[in-house]
Amino acid sequence: METQSGIESRYLEYTNAKTVAYQIEHIWANKYEQHQDEFSLAESFAKYRNRLGGLLLLPSSFNASFGARTYEVKLEQYNSQNLLARSLHPGCYTHNPQFLNFVQGTGLPFQPHPEFKQKDIEQRGEMYRRIAERIWNPDDLLKDAE
Repeated sequence: METQSGIESRYLEYTNAKTVAYQIEHIWANKYEQHQDEFSLAESFAKYRNRLGGLLLLPSSFNASFGARTYEVKLEQYNSQNLLARSLHPGCYTHNPQFLNFVQGTGLPFQPHPEFKQKDIEQRGEMYRRIAERIWNPDDLLKDAE
């Protein structure tokens, strides 16, 4: 996604082969009281919070410093992180022609998320699934074998 959007590959950085350590970030803080409008049970909230669409890969230092803040506070900081995190922020969709060309060319359902609710986790999860299908497309894997 990043290389096709004109960003240099950070594969080695993401896989800890370099000095930056990464962690999985929960987009929602572990604060059930912030989500009682959508969940009547804390257990339901906890289960949903751990779904793939509610996760990001971020530098450990960032994750530690913003982990318990609300989505609205973290959203501004996500705009300075990797492209997948940035894609949550409306600013990622302005003055970013290579990313916009990537989105248009792939048809992947990227969109900004000014708020992050249950439906947003579902939408992001579907987008992650479609990204995975592109990465691990069996037809592409067979091309290398020919």
